[in-house]
Amino acid sequence: MKHLIALSLLANVFFGACTNPKQPPPSQSDSLAHADSAAGISKNSFFPVAEFLEAEILRTDSSLLALKKRTTRNGHTDSAFISIPEFNTLAIQFVPRELADSSFEKNYTETAFQDKTTRSITFTYAPVDASAGLQRVDVLTVAGQKAQQVKSIYLEKTRNAGDSVILQKLYWKAQKSFTIATVIHVKGKPAGEEQVQVVWDDSPEEQD
Repeated sequence: MKHLIALSLLANVFFGACTNPKQPPPSQSDSLAHADSAAGISKNSFFPVAEFLEAEILRTDSSLLALKKRTTRNGHTDSAFISIPEFNTLAIQFVPRELADSSFEKNYTETAFQDKTTRSITFTYAPVDASAGLQRVDVLTVAGQKAQQVKSIYLEKTRNAGDSVILQKLYWKAQKSFTIATVIHVKGKPAGEEQVQVVWDDSPEEQD
């Protein structure tokens, strides 16, 4: 069951944009296997976070939707439409080396929580090494008409740059938008903050 739901999750991304979808090769199918409708999940392959995000980026990249960026610094917000290359430069930050690397399952642990009231499941990934650059990943799925669907993915990243510590909180809302909040801590100085949001679908969400 854990494997079947994850296949349905990514099928919505890969197959939804195609009128004549193809069966994925066995190796890819194995990498997509995941998820269960209960919190007591057996140890199997992790949810394919990188593959899902890459599919979302490709889908948006190839669409004709307008891409609007909002940048907030020091309480002031600027808005502008951006090009596909700029979108890709920002979006690729959601696929760090730790996710794309085949050692993701070796270097991270997984926990899962099911909310029976909302019928949602949250998969949380934490690094074995506390000094890792990718500090946290949360995948939130919600009940769809036929199977669980990814609603959002949240990441926390940290890195050192000289005498600065840079913390990033990244939030991807499936098929709609993403937000990157960056906080820079420099010893002896106030923290600098910036938030960048890119929206390509601002239509209201359907209510169940």
